[in-house]
Amino acid sequence: MDTLRKQMRKLKKQIRAASSEETNGLLVIWRQLKARHSALSRAESARKKRSQKRRSQERFIRDPFQFARQLFQ
Repeated sequence: MDTLRKQMRKLKKQIRAASSEETNGLLVIWRQLKARHSALSRAESARKKRSQKRRSQERFIRDPFQFARQLFQ
Protein backbone atom coordinates (compact mmCIF):
# COMPACT_ATOMS: atom_id res chain seq x y z
CA MET A 1 0.00 0.00 0.00
CA ASP A 2 2.80 2.41 0.88
CA THR A 3 4.66 1.70 -2.33
CA LEU A 4 1.47 2.22 -4.34
CA ARG A 5 0.94 5.59 -2.65
CA LYS A 6 4.53 6.60 -3.39
CA GLN A 7 4.16 5.52 -7.02
CA MET A 8 0.93 7.50 -7.35
CA ARG A 9 2.55 10.65 -5.90
CA LYS A 10 5.54 10.27 -8.21
CA LEU A 11 3.23 9.75 -11.18
CA LYS A 12 1.18 12.84 -10.30
CA LYS A 13 4.37 14.93 -10.36
CA GLN A 14 5.26 13.44 -13.74
CA ILE A 15 1.78 14.23 -15.06
CA ARG A 16 2.11 17.88 -14.04
CA ALA A 17 5.50 18.16 -15.75
CA ALA A 18 4.60 16.13 -18.86
CA SER A 19 3.50 17.36 -22.25
CA SER A 20 -0.11 16.91 -23.36
CA GLU A 21 0.66 13.75 -25.39
CA GLU A 22 2.38 12.07 -22.46
CA THR A 23 -0.28 13.17 -19.99
CA ASN A 24 -2.95 10.87 -21.43
CA GLY A 25 -0.75 7.78 -21.11
CA LEU A 26 0.35 8.71 -17.60
CA LEU A 27 -3.28 9.26 -16.58
CA VAL A 28 -4.15 5.75 -17.74
CA ILE A 29 -1.34 4.33 -15.60
CA TRP A 30 -2.42 6.51 -12.66
CA ARG A 31 -6.01 5.23 -12.90
CA GLN A 32 -4.77 1.64 -12.88
CA LEU A 33 -2.68 2.32 -9.77
CA LYS A 34 -5.65 4.04 -8.14
CA ALA A 35 -7.93 1.06 -8.86
CA ARG A 36 -5.34 -1.36 -7.46
CA HIS A 37 -4.91 0.79 -4.35
CA SER A 38 -8.67 0.95 -3.73
CA ALA A 39 -9.03 -2.80 -4.16
CA LEU A 40 -6.23 -3.45 -1.67
CA SER A 41 -7.69 -0.91 0.73
CA ARG A 42 -11.12 -2.56 0.60
CA ALA A 43 -9.57 -5.99 1.15
CA GLU A 44 -7.55 -4.74 4.11
CA SER A 45 -10.58 -3.13 5.73
CA ALA A 46 -12.61 -6.32 5.21
CA ARG A 47 -9.87 -8.35 6.91
CA LYS A 48 -9.80 -5.96 9.86
CA LYS A 49 -13.58 -6.06 10.16
CA ARG A 50 -13.58 -9.87 10.07
CA SER A 51 -10.95 -10.12 12.78
CA GLN A 52 -12.77 -7.56 14.95
CA LYS A 53 -16.00 -9.54 14.56
CA ARG A 54 -14.21 -12.77 15.45
CA ARG A 55 -12.71 -11.18 18.59
CA SER A 56 -16.13 -9.88 19.65
CA GLN A 57 -17.70 -13.30 19.16
CA GLU A 58 -14.94 -14.93 21.21
CA ARG A 59 -15.43 -12.42 24.05
CA PHE A 60 -19.19 -13.03 23.96
CA ILE A 61 -18.80 -16.81 24.04
CA ARG A 62 -16.25 -16.58 26.87
CA ASP A 63 -18.47 -14.45 29.14
CA PRO A 64 -21.79 -13.22 27.71
CA PHE A 65 -22.79 -11.24 30.80
CA GLN A 66 -19.50 -9.34 30.94
CA PHE A 67 -19.73 -8.66 27.20
CA ALA A 68 -23.26 -7.25 27.57
CA ARG A 69 -22.23 -5.18 30.58
CA GLN A 70 -19.38 -3.65 28.55
CA LEU A 71 -21.78 -2.68 25.78
CA PHE A 72 -23.76 -0.41 28.11
CA GLN A 73 -20.84 1.25 29.90
